[in-house]
Amino acid sequence: MSDAVQVWNPDDWETFALGLLQSRHGPLNVHKIPAAHKGDLGIDYICISELVAYQCYAVREPIDIATRADRQKTKITIDTGKLVSNSTDISKLFLGNKIKHWILLAPLHDSREVNLHCAKKTTELRKLSCAHLDADFEVGIHDRDSFATKAVAAGMIALHTIRLNVPPPTPEELNHWQAGSADLVANATHKLAKRAGSKGVQDAVSEAAKSFLQGRSVLDALRSSSPDLHEQIISAVANQAKRLGFAGPRGGPTPTAILNTEIDSLISSIATAAPNLSNDLVQDIALGTISEWIMRCPLDF
Repeated sequence: MSDAVQVWNPDDWETFALGLLQSRHGPLNVHKIPAAHKGDLGIDYICISELVAYQCYAVREPIDIATRADRQKTKITIDTGKLVSNSTDISKLFLGNKIKHWILLAPLHDSREVNLHCAKKTTELRKLSCAHLDADFEVGIHDRDSFATKAVAAGMIALHTIRLNVPPPTPEELNHWQAGSADLVANATHKLAKRAGSKGVQDAVSEAAKSFLQGRSVLDALRSSSPDLHEQIISAVANQAKRLGFAGPRGGPTPTAILNTEIDSLISSIATAAPNLSNDLVQDIALGTISEWIMRCPLDF
C-alpha cells in the first residue's frame, strides 16, 4: 500500500520541532525567535553554543515528492535571503559570533534535489563573505529522522492531535488480499449475511476487507511514527478482545445492535488509550479491528 504521511499544521510542527531541538542541544541552549513582532528573520530557533539557526517548515500534505521538494527549495531560497538582508539583527542574536549552519527543519525530507539546492545556496552565501557567517557556513535540511528515536516518540505523545494521511487500499490490493484469504472471507460472508442478507452480503464483506486493510495500515504507520502510542493502542485492543472472548458480544439481540455496541465500545477504549489521536484514525483502527474479529472468529452474532 502507499506510504502514510503525517499531516502537520505549522504551529504543531514548530512546537514539536522545539522538543527535538531541546533534546539535541539541551533545553537552555535553544532560543525561540518570534515573528509576531516586527516580522520574520527567516529563523525560528537558534542555538548560540553551536552557532546554528533553524527554520521550521511543514508543507500541507498530502502532496507528491516533487511538489514537496519544490516547496522546500522555495522556502530555503526565501529564508536564506532573509539571513542576508537581516544580517545586523541576526548578528546581534548570535552575540557577534559567526553562524556555522542554517537548517530547514521539515517533517519529511525525501528528495536529493533539496540537498543539491542546499549545496547551491551554501556556495552562493559563502561567496558573499557576509561578516556574520562563518567561512565554512552551510545550508542544510533535517527531518525527524535526524533525531533520536526517543525524542521523536516523546514529542508525538505530547502532541495535541496526531493526524496521518493513510491512503485507502486500492481495488487491486483489495482483490489480491481477498484472493489469498479465502478462509477469512468465508468467515466474514457467513457472519455478515446475518446482518446484510444474501443480496447485500458481498458489499458488506468488501467493506469489511477494506476496513481491515485500512486499520492495519494506520497501525503500521503509528508503529513507525509513534511506537509508544502504538503500544498503548494495541494493549487497549487486546483487553477488549480478551473481554469479548470471555464474556461474548454485548448489545443485541440483532447483529446490527451487537456491531454498533462493540464498535462504540472499542472506539471509546482506543480514544482513552490515545487521547491525542484524531477521531478519523480512532475510527479506522476500531472498524479495522472489528472487521478482523469478524473474520478471525472472536466476534459472532
